[in-house]
Amino acid sequence: MAAGATVLACDACGTSLHGRPAARRLVDPDWAALAPKAKARYADDTPEPITVPDALVPFRIERATARRLLRDRARRRWLAPRAFRRVDESESFRAAYLPHWVWGAWTRSRYRAARGDYEWSQAGRAGAERGSRVRGVRWSPAAGTVDRSFTDVAVAATVRVDARMLEDLARDWTLGDAVAFDPGLLEGRWVQRYDLEPEVGLELAKARMAAAVEREVRGLVGGDAQHVPVIDTSYAGLGYRLVLLPVWLASYPHRGRRRMVAVHGETGRVVADRPWSGPKLGIAFMLAAAVAGVILYSLW
Repeated sequence: MAAGATVLACDACGTSLHGRPAARRLVDPDWAALAPKAKARYADDTPEPITVPDALVPFRIERATARRLLRDRARRRWLAPRAFRRVDESESFRAAYLPHWVWGAWTRSRYRAARGDYEWSQAGRAGAERGSRVRGVRWSPAAGTVDRSFTDVAVAATVRVDARMLEDLARDWTLGDAVAFDPGLLEGRWVQRYDLEPEVGLELAKARMAAAVEREVRGLVGGDAQHVPVIDTSYAGLGYRLVLLPVWLASYPHRGRRRMVAVHGETGRVVADRPWSGPKLGIAFMLAAAVAGVILYSLW
């Protein structure tokens, strides 16, 4: 490992995330131009300062409701392991705020591209089937400028929750409901400290903005195919907030590791994998085989 590398390790699942060595970190000029945010320290005298959250989205789903929703979802999965079907009773069940870097910017993108239109012609080579047609592509140059406004590009700042779960949860959070940060609103809640620094969040946010710009460019170019080799984007009014988003979390043991389930703190939607119990699957398979055997015997 290179000196200065960052390693985030998870004792529960045994995975580790290796960060970019400090000596090789890229300095985004847009990031360097931003004013620094207020910093604070933990009450336990942890030496590392952290960015103070700007806002949070309050919980709409209360504990009892979250437990009921989780219980209803888990107990409908009769092929799931026993620990999953009782996950609502887990001592790990808790209200949590997950940190997100929320970015906004105005972008101006100049692009150069090529538009492809399909053309059909009769096959002319020897031995070709009579009447067969060959598809070709006629390319023509295209160029232009796209202006976009991005307001709430949210990037999860934690690596301790499965990325697929975070992506699924992100579909329902309403950032417009965020209120100014008040430490009193955190009472009784577990707050996840951010693992990804804001400059890393900017890289990920720019990647999402770039994908949205490219989709719009391809729509403007039109045709049956597009080739977009150059999109040069500049940013104005770039800014970000650290926003805490609400979720109910619980975990259960399965095959030697702990797996996590979540109840969305605003909508109550349950997000979880579908674990399978090996013994129950075996019993179901034997029952299915027995039924199939009886049917085949009766037909014979």
